[in-house]
Amino acid sequence: MVIQLHRADGPRQLADEFASLLAGSPADVFTPEVVVVPARGVERWLAQRLSHSLGAEHTDDGVAAGLKILTPGSLISMLLGRDRDDPWQPDRLVWPTLAAIDELCGSPGFEAITHHLGAGPPITGDANAEWRRKARQSRRYAVARRLAALFASYARDRPQILDDWEAGRSTDGCGGALPTDLAWQPPLWRRVVELTRARYDVDESVTQRQRRVVQQVESGELKLDLPGRLSFFGYTRLAASELALIRALGQQRTVHIWLPHPSPALWSALASSPSPTHDRADDDSAAVAHHPLLATLGRDGRELQASLAVLDATDASTSSETGSATTRLALLQHDIRHNVPPDQSRVIAADDRSIQVHACYGRARQVEVLREVLTGLLADHKGALQPRDILVMCPDIESFAPLLRATFGLGDTGDDASVHPGQTLRVQLADRALAATNPLVDLAHRLVQTVAGRMTATELLDLAGHESVRRRFGFDEDALARISRWVADAGVRWGYDGAHRGEYGLGGLDANTWAAGLDRVALGVAVADDSEGFAGALVPIDDIGSRDIELVGRVLEFMDAIKAAADGVRAGTPRGALPAPEWMAWLSDAIDALAAVKTDEQWQVGQLHRELNAIADAAGDSVTLRLSDIRALLEQRWAARPGRANFRTGGITICSMVPMRSVPHQAIVVLGLDDGVYPRSLITDGDDALARRPQIGERDVRSEDRQLLLDAVMAAGQHFVAIYSGADERNGSVRPPAVPLQELIAVAARTATAEGIAEGEAHDDRSFVRRHPLQAFDERNFRADSPLPGGSFDRSSLEGAAALRQLRETQKAPRQVVGEPLTEAPHEPVTVEQIVMFLQNPAREFLRNRLDVMLPREDDEVDDGVPISLDGLEQWAVGDRVLTQALRGQPIEQLLDREEVRGSLPPGALANDLRADLTREIGAIADASATLDKLHRSVDVHLDLSTEKDGGTTRFTGVVSGIIGDDLWMRTYSRVGPKQIVAAWVRLLALTLTEPGSPHVAQLRGKRTSFRLRSPEPQLAEQILADLVRTRRSGLRFPMGVPPKTTSLFVEKLRQAAFPETAVQSAFALSRTEWEGDRFDGENADPAWTFVLGRKSAIEELNRNNGLSYFGPRIWNPIHQHLDES
Repeated sequence: MVIQLHRADGPRQLADEFASLLAGSPADVFTPEVVVVPARGVERWLAQRLSHSLGAEHTDDGVAAGLKILTPGSLISMLLGRDRDDPWQPDRLVWPTLAAIDELCGSPGFEAITHHLGAGPPITGDANAEWRRKARQSRRYAVARRLAALFASYARDRPQILDDWEAGRSTDGCGGALPTDLAWQPPLWRRVVELTRARYDVDESVTQRQRRVVQQVESGELKLDLPGRLSFFGYTRLAASELALIRALGQQRTVHIWLPHPSPALWSALASSPSPTHDRADDDSAAVAHHPLLATLGRDGRELQASLAVLDATDASTSSETGSATTRLALLQHDIRHNVPPDQSRVIAADDRSIQVHACYGRARQVEVLREVLTGLLADHKGALQPRDILVMCPDIESFAPLLRATFGLGDTGDDASVHPGQTLRVQLADRALAATNPLVDLAHRLVQTVAGRMTATELLDLAGHESVRRRFGFDEDALARISRWVADAGVRWGYDGAHRGEYGLGGLDANTWAAGLDRVALGVAVADDSEGFAGALVPIDDIGSRDIELVGRVLEFMDAIKAAADGVRAGTPRGALPAPEWMAWLSDAIDALAAVKTDEQWQVGQLHRELNAIADAAGDSVTLRLSDIRALLEQRWAARPGRANFRTGGITICSMVPMRSVPHQAIVVLGLDDGVYPRSLITDGDDALARRPQIGERDVRSEDRQLLLDAVMAAGQHFVAIYSGADERNGSVRPPAVPLQELIAVAARTATAEGIAEGEAHDDRSFVRRHPLQAFDERNFRADSPLPGGSFDRSSLEGAAALRQLRETQKAPRQVVGEPLTEAPHEPVTVEQIVMFLQNPAREFLRNRLDVMLPREDDEVDDGVPISLDGLEQWAVGDRVLTQALRGQPIEQLLDREEVRGSLPPGALANDLRADLTREIGAIADASATLDKLHRSVDVHLDLSTEKDGGTTRFTGVVSGIIGDDLWMRTYSRVGPKQIVAAWVRLLALTLTEPGSPHVAQLRGKRTSFRLRSPEPQLAEQILADLVRTRRSGLRFPMGVPPKTTSLFVEKLRQAAFPETAVQSAFALSRTEWEGDRFDGENADPAWTFVLGRKSAIEELNRNNGLSYFGPRIWNPIHQHLDES
């Protein structure tokens, strides 16, 4: 028997040679042809490729039958007679590893891991240190799983180290001593071996088993259920244990190794001067690589060649002839194959697009550019390129998956002009996490994360919005919006109750917890927020109407289910640590209580239960776990991994980097090559004994990622496209690409020179590196020099770009919400409040009352942090509520206690200074009239104002409250400003006309400000009030530019002007800051003014239709004449 090595620079030629081998020397028709592949994607591609030749005479519609395609794990399982229950695999080895850790923590020599896991004795006298010790206990399962994976990698890559440890020698497996800081690993491994043997009823360690199997295969003692010929196809790395097995199989069977290697020339050069060392640090094979990418990205390929030397294989490779290279990609591949440096003297077409690199603003923009690129490639080739010929690879597919789903596949047909052509493409995401395909698994994962954590407002609102939870409790979009508003109003931040917060050292702090917030919501059904006194120790929220009662009940039912789940596993209770089967039963019951699925989606329930049962069976009852351990277990088990289903199904395949490595496609796109994301694992695992002295051929994920990029370049037939975040989408700062991509860009720029590039710019990468603007609707995407080859296909964005261009061209012209003043509105009765609201915001009243436009109001966002200090707006809200109730006679101190119960004040002593400030400020505002406040009264206003030239009248009605004696009192926690002054002025005029027999004064008192408004004579008061009604009537024909702050200052400066001929210009200049702002926003930032005048409008815009210069003095001159500071 013999081992034959077949090499080529790509899998396509290898597959064709394999097909020729199968066709030329067929085995028995009933004997399967066994092929071992490294990944599922390679399996699907190989079967499809072979079907082009096998059974086909003159076409490519043959059949690939009789193939038994295995992965390395399944081959070993077959040889060992074990199927999915190998005790030495990490998912099963973790349990004896965890038991061994529990047993050995606290023992001599295990001080480091004992401290790391917080397994030592309680720390007395230092509460913070004790809390940190308990927090470290949450690492227990995660550490055990990581160590189990390390032990498995030792067995796979350097079995000698485990043999030495089992023999009692603390070596590094290659002749040296183990570093002293890792001295705890050998005794831990020996105990793991003992526990594994006992747990799974095996009588040998993993390395002993490997050695036995290899010996039995070599000698023929092990009867192999394998045909006389088997193949290993598509490998770019083989571990030491796999090489030993292949060498043993070669003694009994004919073994073919079909190896893709990027450079036959480099292979020959290395074969003539093999490296004499096994230490990676001493390997100088990179010096033989004359092409830069072979030196920097091809280490795995070089090390594989060195590793294969132990097989003594016959090299049956044939040379591959390629046609002339005329594109940048083809020239780059040619140079790599022949191991020659790049040559920039070669000239390629100016419009060469074989290599494209796109720098974008963030991930979302990357996906938009991906859609454009794919659409462009398919359009350029007009049927010669099919979606199945395109492969998209992504290092972090889980982060991009929601964006990919939102961007692709949304259009049913291409007829709608608003549908992007890329939305009609069939796109398959091949290797997703189980939680991404089964909503119940996702819910289970998120429930564990939530209950194991702080139970923040955001987390539980997200759970309430989960598809299956919404179905169970009947939460529609409107209900979720109301629930979110209630949670914000109730001040819920995090923690179910004070006891739950006790786990974080904040026991007894009930404010801002779910329990307190839910009680406020429930109480709000029956009691209003402004009800005097307390309902026990609660403050109801105000936004609960009778139609919301049923929804409140469903919310409470949902939270009862969450509480039941949390109570069963609360850390610090007797049920804080449970065996895995009990955990799985708990999780199953919790999901049953929280979720509901459609009848045709019951498979989700079955799949979840199978997953939970599998975990329970694997873990058994011997090891107890905390909730944090369950969270780590589920995160690892339900992580993304490739399956068979979605590879090469006729559409565009999107997958992670490994499953389709080296698989040829006409176009290969690599998405998300961001610096810091690729390559993986920037920090070496400090517990990895192999990493302390790495040997040639051992796995290094960073080197593997570099090789993956080189493989992708070599697998691309016509186009290679890389997309990365070249700028921050928030601040615009430039970001570099991933380092391997930087190297690729630099080499590609030196590979050839595009026509039209000057000699001094030969290294310029601008011909293939494109920087995209932030937005898809930027007009640069649609110009001849667009960063997208051929321009964007996005019709909606084209319309947006045209609108933006038009806006820019006309931005010097004033924005016209209405071109000409509207016709006068029908004369109707006017109320006090309508005049007040108009004077306080004329633009808003014009939109609301004349155009019937209601601008959206931003809801309060849910905040997960307990308030430690209040910003200005938060403090104003508290002060305003307290002042309102204090003016009704309630003690300020009691009202502040009420705010503490509400959760709007910082907890405990943190609120002392704030409470003192509020008490002083509110007391100063309220005390001036406190003795008279119980005597306040209101008057009804019913007036007929002479507003028409023909003597016609307008009915004027309303209520004026806050009258004490003959004076009108208005108090506010804000500083008294123009808004408060115009409100008091209108009410004072109405009071003067309603009670004309007595002089009236309006007393305005606010935060460190107070004013006094004197009432005019009744006859003058009627004239002023009638003029305000007429002014409002004009203000309903066009947006009248009289915002109160700006107008008040403008009129005041107008009156003070020394030179009448320049008074208006001077007043504009002096009041500009009030309108346009300086350090803070001016009045032009108000949404209503922005809507009618445009964003950041200048103060001159207020004078349309002489609004500011004519109506301003009519409104404010009488006010200034009767206003005094007090």
